[in-house]
Amino acid sequence: MKGDVPRSLKVSEHSQFDIHSISKLMAQASVVKLEQKNLINRGDKLNKYIPDFPRGNEISIQHLIDNQSGLPRRFSKKHKDLIKKTPEEVVALIKEEKLLFEPGAESLYSNLGYQVLYFIIAKITKKPFVKYLDDEFFKPLNMNNTGAHFHLNKNNLKTYVQNHEKDDGKIVVVSNIENDGKNQTKIYSSTNDLLKFINYVKQEPYRSAMKNSNNSIGWSGGGDGIFCHASAVVDSDYEFVFFSNYDDIPFGEILSTVEKIMTNEKYELPKEINWKGITLKNSTLEKYVGKYNVRAFNNDIFEFKLDRDSLVFYQNGERNTVVIPANDSTFFFEPKEPDHFKFRMTNSGEYQLVFIHKNIELRGNKID
Repeated sequence: MKGDVPRSLKVSEHSQFDIHSISKLMAQASVVKLEQKNLINRGDKLNKYIPDFPRGNEISIQHLIDNQSGLPRRFSKKHKDLIKKTPEEVVALIKEEKLLFEPGAESLYSNLGYQVLYFIIAKITKKPFVKYLDDEFFKPLNMNNTGAHFHLNKNNLKTYVQNHEKDDGKIVVVSNIENDGKNQTKIYSSTNDLLKFINYVKQEPYRSAMKNSNNSIGWSGGGDGIFCHASAVVDSDYEFVFFSNYDDIPFGEILSTVEKIMTNEKYELPKEINWKGITLKNSTLEKYVGKYNVRAFNNDIFEFKLDRDSLVFYQNGERNTVVIPANDSTFFFEPKEPDHFKFRMTNSGEYQLVFIHKNIELRGNKID
């Protein structure tokens, strides 16, 4: 890495990172364990556990697990000091959100849906979600470097890392705990501890219940200045846990390349990001002009307008920036930044927007 590298970037196999959305994988394992004790059923509707949840008679536990509840990815408006709110207060705010589609009709990654699932697990077990995890998984598996910042009193946070991002070309420290985050999980762990967990859920009854269509069990997560991943292929000796306390990296490419290495497939090492701009005719740029509803990005409206010979990006009505074409359908912001847009033709003949943000594909359908 070129330039000045802060000493705070240094990590080791014993370092403790926040695991972010990997907690969703732990929620799935919790549901399996509770099913074994007949304390929950995937077909149960939310109104069994939260009687006044809007349309709770239609949304099931399985819908929450599969991101098919219709709840949005995140809150539609900012809430002050969200990190300080109790789980009950957070769920009360979730009740105010409108469903983006009929339960079970589509799939849309929903942090809010999993907040509801954490809350239900806590209600069933009569203890905070992270306390249940500690009693049923962390302690039995000797995950001694794992704990949580909230709702769990443990004096084991000894080698906690700092998160970093790039700001005006310099690597800077950013806050690990975001004020707009939610405190039901906020779990920290180490690579060795997560390996213990991922190996444990490769066994039955977790194996059958948690494996995906690729015959693997895993999840990725991240936030400002951090990426994390834990996965295992259930019929092999391949397990992979990855943390980075710096987010200006080709995260998706790294995961894909490591998987190819471990499964003896051909691979190419990720290359440094260095977009090269080209010139497109206005007739090509005009194809992409219009508004796109990016539901997975908080239902934001992304709009593209033609200004002289350039395509200009607007977000929720506010001018953001000129986007630079890399080819006929791909546009970037800055030469060294990974975030970019792609436009794809759908079967209906309309263009669909794909926003690659922090190596996650977020799709938007044209509405105007």
